[in-house]
Amino acid sequence: MRALIKEMEYYSDLLTHIETIYIGGGTPSSIDNDLIDAFLEELSLMVDMKKIKEFTIEANPNDVNEEWIGILKKHHVTRVSMGVQSMNEDILKFLGRTHTIEIVEDAVDILKKSDMNFNLDFLYAVPGQSKEDLINDLLYIKKFNPHHISYYSLILEDKTVLNYLINKHKVEDFSEDLAREFGEIIDLELNDLGYQKYEFSNYCKPGFESKHNLIYWNLEEYLGIGLNASSQFNYTRMINPSKISVYLDGINDKSLTMHQLEDFNPKLETLLVGLRKTNGIDLNAYKKKFNIGVFELYPQLNKYIELGLLKIEDSRLKFTNEGIYLSNQVFVDIV
Repeated sequence: MRALIKEMEYYSDLLTHIETIYIGGGTPSSIDNDLIDAFLEELSLMVDMKKIKEFTIEANPNDVNEEWIGILKKHHVTRVSMGVQSMNEDILKFLGRTHTIEIVEDAVDILKKSDMNFNLDFLYAVPGQSKEDLINDLLYIKKFNPHHISYYSLILEDKTVLNYLINKHKVEDFSEDLAREFGEIIDLELNDLGYQKYEFSNYCKPGFESKHNLIYWNLEEYLGIGLNASSQFNYTRMINPSKISVYLDGINDKSLTMHQLEDFNPKLETLLVGLRKTNGIDLNAYKKKFNIGVFELYPQLNKYIELGLLKIEDSRLKFTNEGIYLSNQVFVDIV
């Protein structure tokens, strides 16, 4: 925590310009209350909190209690993003989660009483998940009535236990057709509950889009502080060390922690991340920014308009409903 504060001090000039804060990429709610209190106090001294339009912190349901919420509110945190994943205890155990349905219900009650804006993360297409399980999760979402929902399809990562079990045929993989059916059920049900789908996996009540995540999806500038954190500004992307000892040494000997540059292609990435938003990308703004049109750079996009996966609407290029489910075909073709 001292290293984080030292790194923030190094970037104090940049911190004066920020409009959103997101503490996550891990589980900050597991930090002792007195430590998070002290850290947030230091942060509030370095940032002009009057400029902050949204301040999010991630949480596990196990960690949400009234004392913790009180600390957040004292330090101007406006939003909590909580990882629920499922309201089926067998699925939670399968995913290695330690919370229970009762813990989630208690945490949501505390969040609602706090009057804080809150997001709930859910997963679908989990091996063993039935349609009844999915409907049950959606019924809980109706009951909880959060401001925002992030609903992700489970993606198998290399070198994970789940990937190993599927490769060894100890667990049955989830079929693509059923995953699509589940995705369509989620879209319909959340729409009926008054949620707008504004990005492939994100839904919100009107006016409650994640301002911080939109910065990523609009390929705007951001500063990452901490272990393995990425930053993007001045048309450059940098990443901090992923090994804690290297990160701490870099902070202590005052060497730059953002020493590793990452590949960054703004023309391509503006298209890739922009198309994940349901309102797509503004073709005129793209041409003005890069002095070249999207279709001049990526003429292969034309065939996906003909195939009905992409469309142009009010000078914006966006996926059709069908195209969202087949978007990987398009992304693979243009990368």
